[in-house]
Amino acid sequence: MTLRVAVGGASVVALLIGVMLARLLASPELSVWADAIALGSVSLLFGLGLLGLVDAEPSPAAVAVVASVWGASSAISAWLQVAERAGADPFAVGIGDVADGVESGLPVVISVVGALGVIAWAWWTPSDAYVVGAVAAVGVLVTSVTGHAGTSLWIPLVVGVHALAAAWWVGTLGALVVTVRGRGGWARSLPAFSRSALPVVATLTVTGLAAAVGRIGFDWWTTGYGRVVIAKLVLLIVVAGIAVWHRRAWLAKARRHRLDESTSIRNAGIEIVLLTVVLGLAAGLSVTG
Repeated sequence: MTLRVAVGGASVVALLIGVMLARLLASPELSVWADAIALGSVSLLFGLGLLGLVDAEPSPAAVAVVASVWGASSAISAWLQVAERAGADPFAVGIGDVADGVESGLPVVISVVGALGVIAWAWWTPSDAYVVGAVAAVGVLVTSVTGHAGTSLWIPLVVGVHALAAAWWVGTLGALVVTVRGRGGWARSLPAFSRSALPVVATLTVTGLAAAVGRIGFDWWTTGYGRVVIAKLVLLIVVAGIAVWHRRAWLAKARRHRLDESTSIRNAGIEIVLLTVVLGLAAGLSVTG
C-alpha cells in the first residue's frame, strides 16, 4: 500500500511539473492546473474501466474516488476560465457567471454529469465496468477536441485518437498499480497490457505529430505551442525507450512469476511518473493559443 501511495503522490507532483514546464514554454491559461488534474483523473478512470481487457477488475471504491476528482476538477477549471477571461477574482465569480461565461459548456457538463453517473455505478456496483470506460472515453474526447482541435475537419479526429491512446497508456498502467495484487496478478495482466502497448504507442506518436503539423505547420520552436509539442515528443521518446527495455526485462520475468509485486509496481511507476509529466504538458496545449 505504501508503495502504491508513493507512486500516486509522485504522479501528482509530475503532473504539476508538466504544467509548470508548459507555463515556462508557453502561456496557458490559469485553469491549466485544474485541467491537468481533470485530464489525469479521467485517464485513470479510462484505464480502470478497461481493465477487463487485461484480465483484471477495478475496485468500485477506487472508481468512485477517481470520478469525484474528475468531476470536481472539471468544474473548478470552468470557474477559473470564466474568472480569467472576465479579469475578475475567482472568488467574485458565482455559479451563474460560470454558466453564462464559460467558452464552451459541453466539456464541463459532460465531465460533471459523467462523473456523477460513474459514482452512481460504483454505488450500485454492476458487473460491467466497460460502462465506466465508455463514459471516461467520452470525457477524454470532448475535452481534447474542444480544447485545441482547431478548425480543419480532420484535426478533431486525429486529436481524439491521440488523446485516447495517451489515456489508455498511462491510465491502464495506473489502473494496474491500483488494482493488481501479487505475482500472479502481474503475470496475468502485464502480458495482456504489453500486447496492446506497441500499436497504441505507435498510434500516439503518429497522431501527435500529425495534429501538431496540422495546427501550426513546422513552426515549432518559435511558438509556445510548438515548444510544448517538442517537450512532449522528447519525453515520449524517453518513455518509449524505457517501455521497450521493460518489455525485454520486466515482462519476461513477470510472466514467469520471477518478480515480486513491489518490483512490478516500481517499474510501472517509472513509466507513469514520466507519462504524467506529458499529461501536464498536454493540458497546457489544450489552453495555449
